[in-house]
Amino acid sequence: MMIDKPKCKRRIFRIQALIALLLILGISCQNNESSQKAIVEKSGKTTQLSTQDLASIIPITREQLKNWIPNQIGEYKIIKTVIGYKESVDMSAIKGTYSNQSDPSKQVVMEILDGAGPVASVLLSGSIQKLNLDFEELKEGAYSRIYKRKGHRVWESENTKEEISELEFIYESRFLVSLKGHHLRNEELWSFADYLDFRTLK
Repeated sequence: MMIDKPKCKRRIFRIQALIALLLILGISCQNNESSQKAIVEKSGKTTQLSTQDLASIIPITREQLKNWIPNQIGEYKIIKTVIGYKESVDMSAIKGTYSNQSDPSKQVVMEILDGAGPVASVLLSGSIQKLNLDFEELKEGAYSRIYKRKGHRVWESENTKEEISELEFIYESRFLVSLKGHHLRNEELWSFADYLDFRTLK
Protein backbone atom coordinates (compact mmCIF):
# COMPACT_ATOMS: atom_id res chain seq x y z
CA MET A 1 0.00 0.00 0.00
CA MET A 2 1.50 3.33 -1.08
CA ILE A 3 1.38 6.38 1.19
CA ASP A 4 0.45 9.71 -0.42
CA LYS A 5 3.38 11.81 0.82
CA PRO A 6 1.90 15.25 -0.09
CA LYS A 7 -1.31 14.42 1.82
CA CYS A 8 0.69 13.14 4.77
CA LYS A 9 2.79 16.32 4.87
CA ARG A 10 -0.35 18.49 4.70
CA ARG A 11 -1.90 16.55 7.60
CA ILE A 12 1.27 16.91 9.70
CA PHE A 13 1.38 20.65 8.88
CA ARG A 14 -2.28 21.07 9.95
CA ILE A 15 -1.62 19.26 13.23
CA GLN A 16 1.44 21.43 13.89
CA ALA A 17 -0.51 24.59 13.06
CA LEU A 18 -3.32 23.52 15.41
CA ILE A 19 -0.85 22.85 18.24
CA ALA A 20 0.82 26.24 17.66
CA LEU A 21 -2.58 27.99 17.72
CA LEU A 22 -3.53 26.27 20.99
CA LEU A 23 -0.20 27.29 22.53
CA ILE A 24 -0.69 30.92 21.47
CA LEU A 25 -4.22 30.96 22.91
CA GLY A 26 -2.99 29.39 26.14
CA ILE A 27 -0.20 31.96 26.56
CA SER A 28 -2.60 34.80 25.75
CA CYS A 29 -5.13 33.65 28.38
CA GLN A 30 -2.34 33.23 30.91
CA ASN A 31 -1.07 36.76 30.29
CA ASN A 32 -4.60 38.14 30.60
CA GLU A 33 -5.11 36.31 33.90
CA SER A 34 -1.75 37.58 35.13
CA SER A 35 -2.66 41.20 34.35
CA GLN A 36 -6.03 40.84 36.07
CA LYS A 37 -4.32 39.23 39.06
CA ALA A 38 -1.88 42.13 39.20
CA ILE A 39 -4.75 44.62 39.40
CA VAL A 40 -6.39 42.58 42.16
CA GLU A 41 -3.11 42.42 44.06
CA LYS A 42 -2.70 46.15 43.66
CA SER A 43 -6.04 46.70 45.36
CA GLY A 44 -4.53 45.14 48.49
CA LYS A 45 -2.72 47.02 51.24
CA THR A 46 0.78 46.35 50.00
CA THR A 47 0.63 47.83 46.47
CA GLN A 48 -0.55 51.18 45.18
CA LEU A 49 -3.11 51.42 42.39
CA SER A 50 -1.91 53.63 39.56
CA THR A 51 -4.11 56.20 37.79
CA GLN A 52 -4.12 53.90 34.74
CA ASP A 53 -5.34 50.97 36.87
CA LEU A 54 -8.11 53.06 38.43
CA ALA A 55 -9.21 54.43 35.06
CA SER A 56 -9.88 50.86 33.83
CA ILE A 57 -11.88 49.81 36.93
CA ILE A 58 -15.68 50.12 36.90
CA PRO A 59 -16.82 52.38 39.78
CA ILE A 60 -19.02 50.90 42.49
CA THR A 61 -22.75 51.35 41.94
CA ARG A 62 -25.18 53.67 43.66
CA GLU A 63 -26.82 50.65 45.30
CA GLN A 64 -23.48 49.43 46.67
CA LEU A 65 -22.81 52.83 48.19
CA LYS A 66 -26.32 52.97 49.64
CA ASN A 67 -25.89 49.55 51.25
CA TRP A 68 -22.48 50.47 52.65
CA ILE A 69 -23.11 53.79 54.37
CA PRO A 70 -23.77 53.05 58.07
CA ASN A 71 -26.94 54.27 59.79
CA GLN A 72 -24.93 54.89 62.92
CA ILE A 73 -21.25 55.61 63.55
CA GLY A 74 -20.32 55.69 67.21
CA GLU A 75 -22.60 58.23 68.93
CA TYR A 76 -23.68 59.70 65.58
CA LYS A 77 -26.84 58.78 63.70
CA ILE A 78 -27.45 59.52 60.02
CA ILE A 79 -30.00 62.23 59.26
CA LYS A 80 -29.40 62.87 55.53
CA THR A 81 -27.98 60.92 52.58
CA VAL A 82 -27.21 62.14 49.06
CA ILE A 83 -26.19 59.59 46.39
CA GLY A 84 -25.56 60.03 42.67
CA TYR A 85 -24.91 63.79 42.73
CA LYS A 86 -21.66 63.30 40.76
CA GLU A 87 -22.99 60.83 38.18
CA SER A 88 -23.35 63.61 35.59
CA VAL A 89 -19.54 63.81 35.50
CA ASP A 90 -19.07 60.00 35.53
CA MET A 91 -18.07 59.76 39.18
CA SER A 92 -19.52 57.61 41.95
CA ALA A 93 -19.90 59.33 45.32
CA ILE A 94 -22.02 59.46 48.46
CA LYS A 95 -22.52 62.13 51.11
CA GLY A 96 -23.96 61.45 54.54
CA THR A 97 -24.77 63.88 57.37
CA TYR A 98 -24.57 62.51 60.92
CA SER A 99 -25.87 64.09 64.11
CA ASN A 100 -24.70 63.40 67.65
CA GLN A 101 -27.53 61.75 69.63
CA SER A 102 -26.62 63.54 72.87
CA ASP A 103 -25.89 66.95 71.31
CA PRO A 104 -27.62 67.53 67.91
CA SER A 105 -25.55 70.68 67.31
CA LYS A 106 -22.56 68.39 66.74
CA GLN A 107 -22.69 67.11 63.18
CA VAL A 108 -20.35 65.38 60.74
CA VAL A 109 -20.66 65.53 56.95
CA MET A 110 -18.90 62.56 55.37
CA GLU A 111 -18.22 62.33 51.63
CA ILE A 112 -16.79 59.23 49.94
CA LEU A 113 -15.64 59.46 46.31
CA ASP A 114 -14.74 56.31 44.38
CA GLY A 115 -11.56 57.08 42.45
CA ALA A 116 -12.31 54.40 39.82
CA GLY A 117 -13.13 55.45 36.26
CA PRO A 118 -11.40 57.81 33.81
CA VAL A 119 -12.61 61.09 35.37
CA ALA A 120 -12.43 60.22 39.08
CA SER A 121 -8.95 58.67 38.71
CA VAL A 122 -7.57 62.02 37.49
CA LEU A 123 -9.22 63.85 40.40
CA LEU A 124 -7.84 61.30 42.86
CA SER A 125 -4.38 61.67 41.34
CA GLY A 126 -4.52 65.40 42.15
CA SER A 127 -5.52 64.63 45.75
CA ILE A 128 -2.65 62.14 46.06
CA GLN A 129 -0.17 64.79 44.89
CA LYS A 130 -1.60 67.28 47.41
CA LEU A 131 -1.40 64.79 50.30
CA ASN A 132 2.22 63.95 49.46
CA LEU A 133 3.24 67.52 50.28
CA ASP A 134 4.77 68.46 53.64
CA PHE A 135 2.54 71.33 54.70
CA GLU A 136 1.65 73.20 57.88
CA GLU A 137 -0.08 76.55 58.37
CA LEU A 138 -0.83 78.24 61.69
CA LYS A 139 -3.23 81.15 62.13
CA GLU A 140 -4.90 82.72 65.12
CA GLY A 141 -7.43 80.16 66.34
CA ALA A 142 -6.89 77.90 63.31
CA TYR A 143 -4.40 75.54 61.71
CA SER A 144 -4.08 73.08 58.83
CA ARG A 145 -1.42 70.51 58.08
CA ILE A 146 -0.59 67.44 56.00
CA TYR A 147 1.13 64.56 57.74
CA LYS A 148 1.22 60.77 58.08
CA ARG A 149 -1.10 59.06 60.58
CA LYS A 150 -1.48 55.29 60.97
CA GLY A 151 0.16 54.70 57.59
CA HIS A 152 -2.04 57.20 55.69
CA ARG A 153 -1.24 60.68 54.41
CA VAL A 154 -3.84 63.02 55.93
CA TRP A 155 -4.94 66.62 55.51
CA GLU A 156 -6.17 67.94 58.85
CA SER A 157 -7.68 71.33 59.60
CA GLU A 158 -9.36 73.01 62.56
CA ASN A 159 -10.86 76.44 63.19
CA THR A 160 -11.68 76.89 66.89
CA LYS A 161 -13.46 80.23 66.34
CA GLU A 162 -15.94 78.78 63.84
CA GLU A 163 -15.89 75.37 65.57
CA ILE A 164 -15.16 73.53 62.33
CA SER A 165 -12.74 70.65 61.88
CA GLU A 166 -11.89 68.80 58.65
CA LEU A 167 -10.06 65.64 57.58
CA GLU A 168 -9.19 64.23 54.17
CA PHE A 169 -7.40 60.98 53.34
CA ILE A 170 -7.35 58.20 50.72
CA TYR A 171 -8.33 54.66 51.61
CA GLU A 172 -6.85 51.65 49.74
CA SER A 173 -5.39 53.95 47.04
CA ARG A 174 -8.93 54.36 45.69
CA PHE A 175 -11.50 56.06 47.95
CA LEU A 176 -11.20 59.76 48.75
CA VAL A 177 -12.67 60.32 52.22
CA SER A 178 -13.62 63.83 53.35
CA LEU A 179 -15.01 64.57 56.82
CA LYS A 180 -16.24 67.95 58.04
CA GLY A 181 -17.25 68.40 61.68
CA HIS A 182 -19.49 71.21 62.93
CA HIS A 183 -19.09 72.19 66.61
CA LEU A 184 -16.46 69.46 66.92
CA ARG A 185 -12.83 69.54 67.93
CA ASN A 186 -10.31 67.64 65.86
CA GLU A 187 -10.00 64.82 68.41
CA GLU A 188 -13.77 64.22 68.24
CA LEU A 189 -13.69 64.04 64.45
CA TRP A 190 -10.89 61.47 64.59
CA SER A 191 -12.97 59.40 67.03
CA PHE A 192 -15.73 59.38 64.39
CA ALA A 193 -13.26 58.44 61.63
CA ASP A 194 -11.83 55.55 63.65
CA TYR A 195 -15.25 53.82 63.58
CA LEU A 196 -15.32 53.68 59.75
CA ASP A 197 -14.93 50.30 58.03
CA PHE A 198 -14.49 50.39 54.24
CA ARG A 199 -13.77 46.71 53.66
CA THR A 200 -17.14 46.02 51.97
CA LEU A 201 -16.45 48.73 49.36
CA LYS A 202 -13.74 46.65 47.58
